[in-house]
Amino acid sequence: MTDLKPILQSRSVWSSLVGIVCLTASVFGVETRLIDQGALAEALLQVATGISFVGSIIFRVTATSQLRPK
Repeated sequence: MTDLKPILQSRSVWSSLVGIVCLTASVFGVETRLIDQGALAEALLQVATGISFVGSIIFRVTATSQLRPK
């Protein structure tokens, strides 16, 4: 892992950002007007959060480049 790349080119960073957005939406009780079932919206947010965090771990483990500040 000797290559360097900007932080925003990292799949791990983007996956973690998606997870943070989903978690924040869940904490603040984001509701959609189009989906009448609150439980469905909550479940989808939790699934997206879990997938994004698992993805960030996998992407970081398989990474071939180190991150560098912009």
